[in-house]
Amino acid sequence: MNRKIALLMFAIGVGAASAPALAASCQGLCAAAYRSCISWGGDPATCEAEREECFAQC
Repeated sequence: MNRKIALLMFAIGVGAASAPALAASCQGLCAAAYRSCISWGGDPATCEAEREECFAQC
C-alpha cells in the first residue's frame, strides 16, 4: 500500500513540475504566431488581439 501511495505522489510531482514547461511552450507558440502575423503584413492591433487570445487559452 505504501508503494502505491509513493507512486501516486511521484506522479503528482512530475505533473506539477512539467506544468510550467507546457505553459512556456504554449506562450512561445503564441509569440511565434504574433511575429508571423506581423511579418506577413498583418494589422498590429489585430495581431496583438490574436496573441492575447492565444495567451488566454494557454
